[in-house]
Amino acid sequence: MTNASAPQAQVIVEREDGVLRLTMDNLTKKNAITCEMYLQMKEALDAAATDHSIRAVLLRGTGGVFSSGNDVNGFNAPKGELPAPVQFVRSLVKFPKPIVAQVEGLAVGIGVTMLLHCDIIYAADDTKFRMPFVNLGVVPEAGSSYLLPRLMGAAKAAELVLLGRLFSAAEAEALGMVSNSMPQAEVAAAAEKAVAALVKQPLGAMMKSRALLRDVSGEALDERIELEFKQFFEGLKGPEFAEAARAFMEKREPDFSNIPVA
Repeated sequence: MTNASAPQAQVIVEREDGVLRLTMDNLTKKNAITCEMYLQMKEALDAAATDHSIRAVLLRGTGGVFSSGNDVNGFNAPKGELPAPVQFVRSLVKFPKPIVAQVEGLAVGIGVTMLLHCDIIYAADDTKFRMPFVNLGVVPEAGSSYLLPRLMGAAKAAELVLLGRLFSAAEAEALGMVSNSMPQAEVAAAAEKAVAALVKQPLGAMMKSRALLRDVSGEALDERIELEFKQFFEGLKGPEFAEAARAFMEKREPDFSNIPVA
């Protein structure tokens, strides 16, 4: 008798009644995002951007979990091609229609930073948020180093990024990172209600209003995203990330004390 293999990680893409639903489905790894999943979401967003039958997007994870962040293969890319996370973030940032996020369970790393480019974000009140970039010897990405201080102030952004600590849905709501936190049993219905209301809105006015709301960034945000990813990928090749990875494999606390600063 053979053991059944784990389901292949994927994004479930559904288009119905004016809504594009993107469901991250890699539950055995708490919906960590693989290279293939990034590209699936990028392609779906690019197609929906110019398809006027799609008027809103619902972004969520399967199994009551949003995303634990990057899968270990999420940064792999053929020589000469942009890494999949960069392609996805570029498409997400430029997407012109409203995005509703249904956040449950865990939101870690890019599972947090992608929310900065969503519009209506409903989170289960038991969701655990974390941005452990510095803890892993890298810098934050997806424009978060630009957007977080403007959203919540420099001191709070520094605390969450430099310490990489866990924070709750209630704190995320208080900081303006989510629209509302609510009991887990209510999140899916609230997200579906929001997208159902959005598809009834006049598309032109809705897209123009969204663009005005987000017009505080422009080229400065694009430049910051490029700088972040440059330093992020440099960090993945550096000694601090190597020590963090060794410590994880050896189930110990990392020791960065004797690593020279480049």
